[in-house]
Amino acid sequence: MDTDFRNVRVWDIWVRLFHWSLVVSVGFLLISGETGWQFFDWHRNAGEFVLALIVFRVLWGIAGSSNARLSALLQSPVAGLHHLAMLFRRQIHSERGHNAAGSWAVLAMLLVLTTQAVTGFFIADEDEFIEGALYGALSGSATDLAYRIHHLNAQLIQIVIAVHIIMVFVYLVYARLNLISPMISGWMKWPEKQTLPEVSFQKFWLGIVFLAVAVGGVGYVAGWF
Repeated sequence: MDTDFRNVRVWDIWVRLFHWSLVVSVGFLLISGETGWQFFDWHRNAGEFVLALIVFRVLWGIAGSSNARLSALLQSPVAGLHHLAMLFRRQIHSERGHNAAGSWAVLAMLLVLTTQAVTGFFIADEDEFIEGALYGALSGSATDLAYRIHHLNAQLIQIVIAVHIIMVFVYLVYARLNLISPMISGWMKWPEKQTLPEVSFQKFWLGIVFLAVAVGGVGYVAGWF
């Protein structure tokens, strides 16, 4: 028997803009960092932009829509493992937000990207043609450590991204749950027989304020203005 569905709103515009802006920016950073393409022209600026995005996401995670709150991401590791076990059995249900396993994936992504963006502020490339905004602020040994972390963490980011992409398609193909479409449109098909959790969506104008604060703060440190 087919299950009846209805369209419900799941992600606000700011979560979606953050997600896809991050995809494009990080993709460019990895390509430029690994190949050197546009490295000297845009790598630093793109890294600073990623940090501004993360600052925005933290602010939105404090006072944004309820299913985007950072508190909603702090779920029990046991719950995450239980969700993966149910995924293996194809017994997962729809979520009006990040599931227990996905929440930890988001936190991991934010952590590695923050580490990459922050260390980038304090280092330069090998020939010192491109320098972070705060290059020289640390001691030589601390700068060297930040440089090593930056390069090792870039490999970790690639692993985290690869796992993320693989899991999205595992949900799509194996579990028949489309996580891509809601992140594009903001809406998803919800089973009529499943209880719909309440979500409090924040006002659009607050996202503009948070974005201005994030861009202004990072831009001031980075010397954009």
